[in-house]
Amino acid sequence: MVKQINWSPLAKEELRNLLLSSLQKHGNKEQGKVIYSLFQNALHRITLNPFIGQATEADNIRYITPHPDYTLFYRHSLLKIEVLVLWNNSHKAGKIKTILKENPKC
Repeated sequence: MVKQINWSPLAKEELRNLLLSSLQKHGNKEQGKVIYSLFQNALHRITLNPFIGQATEADNIRYITPHPDYTLFYRHSLLKIEVLVLWNNSHKAGKIKTILKENPKC
């Protein structure tokens, strides 16, 4: 059975910002396509085995780093994978807890 992948509004916004900044920085869509395909490959692996990611302190939330600059935080259940946060690794790590608390829909 294929699991459904849902992106939280926060993760969608960060992905959108990442792709737009990549387009502005490089002048073409190629770099954005490469990063996006890395995310898609990571999510495909997660659908096959949701426990592939590292566990966090929070129940049922794991993370995987498909690109050295970005980490995907996700929650999994029997039917779906929910991408909670697309984290830019250049940000301070302690800030992730604040973001998750401020956005209860994550």
